[in-house]
Amino acid sequence: MAVKVKYVERPQLTNRERILFIDFIKGMGITIKNFFRKTITTAYPFEKLTPPIRFRGTHAHRVKDGKEPPSFKVLERFMDIQEGESRCVGCYMCQQACPVPELFNIQTTQTEDGKKKVIRFDMNLLNCMYCGLCTEACPVDCLIMTDIYETASYHRAGTVIHMEDMTKRAVDFDTRRGNEPDRIWIDDEQRSKLWGQIKWS
Repeated sequence: MAVKVKYVERPQLTNRERILFIDFIKGMGITIKNFFRKTITTAYPFEKLTPPIRFRGTHAHRVKDGKEPPSFKVLERFMDIQEGESRCVGCYMCQQACPVPELFNIQTTQTEDGKKKVIRFDMNLLNCMYCGLCTEACPVDCLIMTDIYETASYHRAGTVIHMEDMTKRAVDFDTRRGNEPDRIWIDDEQRSKLWGQIKWS
């Protein structure tokens, strides 16, 4: 089946528009108007913005601290997790949900009393797309994404994060931002300061 393409001819300029450069003046008017507006560009790294709480930054592991969801209470009977340790239950759901499952290195072992314990949880962030699917798949709200985005390293090994670092990062993140409302900006004043008043057409 042939597809019919409709061509629209470009409107011809009038003699007045050609002589007085009307279109050029209109374009320059927009440029000049925006030239005197306050810029929203930040002078990184000397000036840094705090990302929204929903920001998809470096991953972290929440710890067992009494704020676990009901699903963790059920699985806790089969796990050897002490207070202050990562609440990961080694279900591999994050790895199953990930488009690049090879970035995970998860190892579990069985203790003498028959319980399960996670002994290794590494993530190679060079392979990560920061899509957040792993955090959504976590049944015990253990794996989260923080507001930390400075993860550059001089060596490939520096991009691999380990369970110990992830637990510290989660404690820090929850301490700083745990009480914030789940919205893009903390309040309307902060949004207005950064982006101005949005005028809908």
